[in-house]
Amino acid sequence: MSQYGDIGTMGRQYLQAESYGAAAFCFYRALLDDKNNNNAWNGIILSLSLMRKEGDSQTMLARFALNPQLNFDRDMITFAMMLFQHNPLAMSQWLRGIIQMNGISETDQANLGELAADLERAYAGLVAEHGEETLKEQGMVELKDYALRRIELDWLLEESIDNIFGHLGQWLEDPEMVLPAVRLLCMLPDPRSEKMLRRVCRNDAVDAKVRTHGLLALRWLGVRGNAKLQKFGESFVINLDEPDPELTVSVPTAFRPALDRIKLWVAKEQGLVSTETYEQHASTDEVQLPEEVAAKLNEADVPTVLQEVSHMLIRAAYDRVYPYVPHVEATRNWAAALLRLMREYSVGMGQGWPYGDPEDNEDVERHRQWLLTGSPDFYEVLQARGAQQQQA
Repeated sequence: MSQYGDIGTMGRQYLQAESYGAAAFCFYRALLDDKNNNNAWNGIILSLSLMRKEGDSQTMLARFALNPQLNFDRDMITFAMMLFQHNPLAMSQWLRGIIQMNGISETDQANLGELAADLERAYAGLVAEHGEETLKEQGMVELKDYALRRIELDWLLEESIDNIFGHLGQWLEDPEMVLPAVRLLCMLPDPRSEKMLRRVCRNDAVDAKVRTHGLLALRWLGVRGNAKLQKFGESFVINLDEPDPELTVSVPTAFRPALDRIKLWVAKEQGLVSTETYEQHASTDEVQLPEEVAAKLNEADVPTVLQEVSHMLIRAAYDRVYPYVPHVEATRNWAAALLRLMREYSVGMGQGWPYGDPEDNEDVERHRQWLLTGSPDFYEVLQARGAQQQQA
């Protein structure tokens, strides 16, 4: 029995309460006690994924697949397909690992084995076209390389908790390290973590976006009740039980209809929907589009990197101005603002833009400027990329 009691059960309780950082800590501790604890493997990967810790999630997924003593867990396949989608080598090796696990049916073994073979052929084609070294330089490494990477919670194996808090106290004084400190503190259920995070939320010297992350970290730590947030020369009280406005590491719910309008525009440009259908639905703020239209949106080919650009711009601006977030309406204009920025990014990165000329008006431009407030280095990044391309 762990010195923390039934820590796996505690982890599930934290997970159900949306205290994902505390849950990740509990599941990690459970794995230190028993590396073959399937419940803990499932829980830590789910917790890390819900906090959008993609790198740590990949590492734990790799460690999971390389442990043949575990039981087959179908839920893990969805995580792996998402997190290794750009690496057919690692994905194929991951599948080869899990089909050796206990409790897998012959049907699943056969189907997943065929998928692994398809991915191996796809990787061989990439090697023939680009060369293995080039693919490695682009991040297409083996599964064992992911497993060997250090995750944040591995620090618990290297130093005492008191020493870790000493380092984190120094990080909070460093503008370059304060965000990593906040993201780690949410996974250390200790009174010192809550105290440090509350100070971050009240510290005008800390970047405004990081102060918002401090609030979210408190919630992930399991803290509920009121928390003070200092911003714009004012003091706000946020109820961590039901934060209003929404606290999230993903795209806020209010912006999701705008993301659908982005796909609707692309679907129109790709001939998947008519101009009439576009006009009919782009001018509304309905959250759920008709099923037949939604199906066409799923067919629209919007590169993942461009979708991530739009998500990043929204989250950065939202975090900066929180709790003075905008009331999102006339989502057609918000979508057009995002499309214009996505086009600037794509062209700036030398990828071109095959999706027509996005709409423009005063509202679109105003939204575009708001979206840039959280990413002041947006154009600097594009200029630096352009300079690199000229030198190449």
